[in-house]
Amino acid sequence: MLMSSEKEEDPDVIPEDSSLLTLRIRKKALERREETIIVDRACRQETLTYEMESLATGKRPDNPTDLVEEGELLLTLNIFYPVIFQKHKDHKPYQTVLVLGSQKLTELRDSISCVSDLQIGGEFSSQPDQAPEHISKDLYKSAFFYFEGIFYNDKRYPECRDLSRTIIEWSESHDRGYENLRSVKMEDYVFNDLYLKIGFPYLYCHQGNCEHIIIITDIRLVHHDDCLDRTLYPLLIKKHWLCTRKCFVCNMYTARWVTNRDSLAPEDPCFFCDVCFRMLHYDAEGNKLGEFLAYPYVDPGIFN
Repeated sequence: MLMSSEKEEDPDVIPEDSSLLTLRIRKKALERREETIIVDRACRQETLTYEMESLATGKRPDNPTDLVEEGELLLTLNIFYPVIFQKHKDHKPYQTVLVLGSQKLTELRDSISCVSDLQIGGEFSSQPDQAPEHISKDLYKSAFFYFEGIFYNDKRYPECRDLSRTIIEWSESHDRGYENLRSVKMEDYVFNDLYLKIGFPYLYCHQGNCEHIIIITDIRLVHHDDCLDRTLYPLLIKKHWLCTRKCFVCNMYTARWVTNRDSLAPEDPCFFCDVCFRMLHYDAEGNKLGEFLAYPYVDPGIFN
């Protein structure tokens, strides 16, 4: 006969005499976290959802009109780090998303998160409290996808430019062997309209020269275990974890400022959190100390 104990055990407390190796390792990790304020990678992986697809598995919409129809195509896309991002540019997908065949290319474009879109232009050493008016994504809205000889340009806004025109003219003038390249409007096409190859590298370009390789890894029909809520697509199912750049002074908080030609810093460039940056570079009245150039820094790890 099974009987419950008078005092229920707390499931969050790891027993001292546990014979399980995994529990002993976890106990040491928890003790280590209590001794330091720096959150390690293991802790982040526990608190962040990496397999986000599981949260939407089999989910049906509240509104019947948002139900994904039977026979809908489902594409899996790997979006890689920008080519200029040297560390992971060749082999690390930055994020993996699911898109429906009936979705417009602009929906995928709007769902791609890149640190280049969040950059803030300008030098702020004299006025660090001045709020920036715009981020790069607000100023430079042009972008294109390149699939099988066709540039799909985002032309939804009056300020959008055809970024592919220069490439097409260069190809034609130098006889590079790329014949019949053409440009169309991204917003006029859905994925069902495209001719695509699985495993073939395609291109997404934004902010003028921020280029991401896109590889389609799977195309199949939707089944009943998939997310059936159309409003949740494009659906992010995986994201690569990236180390954040810590402040040079405290080595604790994520950098928010980067300085150049800084008379108070041992490195050029040098990165600071907001607190250390202000304590080192300004007096109690907010007057600038020393000579330096200061720029807002957006860490790629913010998307973790």
